[in-house]
Amino acid sequence: MFLGNTNLRSVNEVIDYDQKMLDEVIKCSQDVLYFAEKYYTIVTIDEGKRKIKLWDWQKKVLKALVEIPNNKSSLIIKIARQCGKSTLSSIYLLWYILFNKDKTAAIMANKESLAIELLDKIKLAYRELPIWLQQGIVVDGWNKKKLALVNGSRILAAATSCDALTGYTINLLYLDEFAKVPQFVADDFIASVYPVITSGKSSKIIMIGTPYGLNHFYNFWVGATRKDGNENSFYPISVGWWEVPGRDEKFKRKIIKDIGLQRWEQEYACKFLGSSSTLIDSDILERIIYKIPKLTKWTGLLSVYEEPLIGKNYVIGVDVSKGCGRDYSVIQVLKINSSNDIEQVAVYRNNQILPRDFAQICISVAKFYNNSYMMVENNDIGASVADSIWYDYEYENLVNLDNNAVGVRSTKKSKKLANILLKEYVEKGWLKLCDEKTIYELSRYEEIKLGVFAAGRHENDDNVTSLLWALYFIQTDEYTEKSYETKIVDDEFNVQKGNWEADENTEIPTINNKENKEDGNPNFIPSVVMDDE
Repeated sequence: MFLGNTNLRSVNEVIDYDQKMLDEVIKCSQDVLYFAEKYYTIVTIDEGKRKIKLWDWQKKVLKALVEIPNNKSSLIIKIARQCGKSTLSSIYLLWYILFNKDKTAAIMANKESLAIELLDKIKLAYRELPIWLQQGIVVDGWNKKKLALVNGSRILAAATSCDALTGYTINLLYLDEFAKVPQFVADDFIASVYPVITSGKSSKIIMIGTPYGLNHFYNFWVGATRKDGNENSFYPISVGWWEVPGRDEKFKRKIIKDIGLQRWEQEYACKFLGSSSTLIDSDILERIIYKIPKLTKWTGLLSVYEEPLIGKNYVIGVDVSKGCGRDYSVIQVLKINSSNDIEQVAVYRNNQILPRDFAQICISVAKFYNNSYMMVENNDIGASVADSIWYDYEYENLVNLDNNAVGVRSTKKSKKLANILLKEYVEKGWLKLCDEKTIYELSRYEEIKLGVFAAGRHENDDNVTSLLWALYFIQTDEYTEKSYETKIVDDEFNVQKGNWEADENTEIPTINNKENKEDGNPNFIPSVVMDDE
């Protein structure tokens, strides 16, 4: 008895096992399906408490949870709404801590209350187990956010965040409704917690949820289903709405009538749709598959999908932030094969760099890509970057479309034209995108009022804005489809010199070469230094 509850086993409670009990413990430890259908109790609206009868899809997923196929270390489950995923998850988590020693499982959800709710479901099922099948509960092992057993295993419940699991060694991480975790929270979590957990050879991550746009959950799913040799460590399982007994076309028609086709497609058909009001059609966005960068520079701030080719024309679009950690300063690099054949080849993204340093980065990237034309939005802080590029560093390929200043002025009219152009080029396949962050931002780039598009709350649109101005270049008088001779460079970039270092036999343009004024301001000495990978 634990804390006066006769349904719970305490640490020091002695059980007089007979052979039948021992056989059952062994069988349950070896067969999660047997354990579930004989000992797991659920509560239903119509029948109250009863032992569960597993559906076929639940059996399939439980087997995969115990032994993940294809030598994968983790599992990602895309599942329709109201299919019983919390019941499935609680069965596995309870089985995991009962029959494994010294393991820590963590339940993390987009809201702490949801993680606690799942833990409560596990506790309910635990109370209904025979005393001889339970492990003793340790002191302080039964509270709102924890279930801890005498075998050294435990389950913790918390909201998904970068510091919720500080101090714990996690063997099993269960991420519930990970798609609904805000993007900025997910980014921090993936950058800080995810690498620590995946470093363990036996660590396992279970990511489960219903699609919620082209966000981090979408990226993990795409990574798991890739066929190009760049797949991630997750094994993908999809559970359709029709796999729940009793669901048929009549059910489908009823739900669509109640919630609408758009929500049905996302919540039940499990499509990774953006908002219905996005600039780019959501079906088009869902079909775009991001690429893995060919190389990265400056600790991952610059993603290069294709290095510059001799004789090719390039343009870069620039959006400037204040470098305070919220919005990003972004460079989009486009290769222009023809007026209706354009490719995204590189992206620079940094929310910490100061404007005066960002000007140097812009010049460095532009020079690497064949002294490309540069479209810099000069609204607000962008004016200082455009001025620095034009006046301080004398970069001649800066495009000036503003009668009163250098750079490109974003007005209601010009932004509308740029949006129309981007929509046409992406939806017709004339602009080929490959950058993960850019695709995600487009899925959140919505019409916030008639004719005005921007990112939603807690989202960014800096990749989109810089892309708008890069593409807008083809509408300017500067675009002539002529080729530019390029120098041969290798892939070692030195930001202090403003170029990629080449071998001793390769002539390359340098920004701070006092004898070569055609390549930039002879007095250019960058003050920003970023360590390369």
